[in-house]
Amino acid sequence: MTPTRLRRHGIRRRVALLAAFGALAPMLLALAALRSAFLDVSRHLREEHHFLARSMALSFDHDIRENQSSLLAAIGTPEDWASGQARRALRAALLRSPMLESVVVVGMDENGARQIRWQELRHGDVPSSMVLGLPEIETAFAQGRQGLARLGTWERFAFLVPVRDWNGVVTSVVVAIANPASPPWLAMLRQGATGRGGAALLDQHGQSLAVVGRPANAGIDDDDIVAIGKLSVVPWQVSLHQPRNEVLGPLLTERTRLLIIAPLLVIFVVLFSWGATHSVTEPLKALNVAARRIADGDLEAPVPPQADDEVGRLGRSLETMRVALKKSVDDLTRSRGILEQRVEDRTRELRMLLTKFVSAQEDERRRIARELHDETCQTVAALGMKLDAALAPSTPEQKQERLKEARAFASRTLAEVHALIYELRPAVLDDLGLFPAIRWLADHHLTPAGIDFRCEVCLAERKLPGEHQTTLFRAIQETIRNVARHSGATQVLVQVEERGRELVVEIEDDGHGFDPESVGAPGPSGRGLGLLGMRERMSIIGGSVEIISSADAGTRVVLRAPFEEEPRRG
Repeated sequence: MTPTRLRRHGIRRRVALLAAFGALAPMLLALAALRSAFLDVSRHLREEHHFLARSMALSFDHDIRENQSSLLAAIGTPEDWASGQARRALRAALLRSPMLESVVVVGMDENGARQIRWQELRHGDVPSSMVLGLPEIETAFAQGRQGLARLGTWERFAFLVPVRDWNGVVTSVVVAIANPASPPWLAMLRQGATGRGGAALLDQHGQSLAVVGRPANAGIDDDDIVAIGKLSVVPWQVSLHQPRNEVLGPLLTERTRLLIIAPLLVIFVVLFSWGATHSVTEPLKALNVAARRIADGDLEAPVPPQADDEVGRLGRSLETMRVALKKSVDDLTRSRGILEQRVEDRTRELRMLLTKFVSAQEDERRRIARELHDETCQTVAALGMKLDAALAPSTPEQKQERLKEARAFASRTLAEVHALIYELRPAVLDDLGLFPAIRWLADHHLTPAGIDFRCEVCLAERKLPGEHQTTLFRAIQETIRNVARHSGATQVLVQVEERGRELVVEIEDDGHGFDPESVGAPGPSGRGLGLLGMRERMSIIGGSVEIISSADAGTRVVLRAPFEEEPRRG
């Protein structure tokens, strides 16, 4: 069922379906986990059986090697055989070993026939023909190598150890007959025979040498766990087998119980969820009506109280949300009114600032036109008259005098034009840079006003962009003009330094000061428009203007202009 179709049903049906799914999913996961547990247990059990079979094979290898070593140590030298010491040592080795039952020494007579020279028996008698008929004895005489042989149909085997004389010739063979069903070996086999299983020691032909529990030839089921461990000294192997049901019986029982309980649990969950959702739907309906009323914009009516449970906490949360939303709407309404008032005030300030800028621009144009008309034009006209007089017939001395006067008028005209250019944009800003231009401003405006000044400039490692330099220059120009016109100061300190990512200019005077709040907003008379213009121009380049002043305490103006951001290195 898709989520869209599921949302179309009621809460009761949805909870019942989800609860049934929630019970079915864990049950399926439990069945999968149980199956995985079956496989893991079977694999671990098989690995344990194989490990046990290999361990038992190593134990058998160890016992066989010990018996062979004890026989080799007992054989000794030819002198030991001559003195009888070797026979006594063989008898002692027979008594010490729980596996050995007899020791027989096979030699040759004068005709080269095999005969028993000496034997020591612990249990019963060993047929001489069976011992002398072993083909491995002929191999031991011919090749002089140790060997291992099985005694016909007997469940016995024999260690064959050749005995040599001083010339290295095999003179006899020691045959040590061992019983694989001895108590030590049966004890080792019992470790692998648990329950209805069994353990067996098999020869190279698969015949049983020793068996504990159910014999392997009694029939191995397909469900039996079989493990084989091969011996390294002799071509034998250890075989372990055990029915799998003995190990997995408890798990099978639990699986059957789970298959019976799981459907009953699903039915119980569905019935319980179907009845429990009825106690939830009614409060949720009331909360749904309240939420829809809040969504429609009705924030006056409170959310009806509910019981002290999850639905009740949801109702209280909805009521808290309604109160907070109503407060937010009221605050937003008030903030919107304040913002509209600020926008209106800002618009009025900008309109006044624009008017002031246009008026100042027109005044500047009139002043430049008046200066050009009153001074420059008259000087140029007088220059023309002097040139006309110099061209008139006269004595050389008179012409020389008139040319000198014309040159003086030309120099005066050039100075007046230079003064106008410096008023519009001082060439020192373009020619020498910002810091010499700041010194020129202070000298040009403060010295004529009789104000002493000191400039402290720490050259910055980085350079301001051209637009930032012009804006900062105009702000400094406006500040120094205000100091010269209105402060009544006698001392002015101008400091320029680099602070982080900004160039900071501080202009401090010892004048009578003023209240910065009084000029925060421009008045009808235009007072404060200069400071507003400074702030606007500095804000355009991301800078700022800070004014610190009070009555009779002087004024300090701090201008901050950001450097150009360096490109990020990849």
